[in-house]
Amino acid sequence: MRKYDTLSGLFLLALSLAICAVSLRLKVGSLSAPSAGFFPLLTGVVLGVFSILIVVQAKKTSEEPVKFWAPEANKRGIYLTFFFILLYAELLERLGFVATTILFFVLISRFVFRFRWSRSVFFALVTSFATYLVFTFLLGAPLPRGIVERMF
Repeated sequence: MRKYDTLSGLFLLALSLAICAVSLRLKVGSLSAPSAGFFPLLTGVVLGVFSILIVVQAKKTSEEPVKFWAPEANKRGIYLTFFFILLYAELLERLGFVATTILFFVLISRFVFRFRWSRSVFFALVTSFATYLVFTFLLGAPLPRGIVERMF
């Protein structure tokens, strides 16, 4: 376990340094007026702190190795979720936020959680529009407008 925790902590530390380096190329801004690089930099710093804590904790621990997959793990669901996230990232700019998010939640709820189609569609619609309202009206964040939103 120590070996794997140390390796994963070091990997996450390297990833956090890469995130920080890329975010510093963008304009960071200030706490009162953040720019494009502010939140990626903050994310990289937080990830770095947690990765250092993982490495430190791994040095203190002397437990037996644990298998990567628990016997009861839903491997199919994990692989599908990873695939659906990649699909979401690929389609977001093309289809727009609302259509892509509805598709994502339908796929996740139907094929990972195995809801009925009616429940999957209902869950996807409610969740997607609630998320859209939060980001658009409460946070004022611009969301990608794809072909579906351009029609309306």
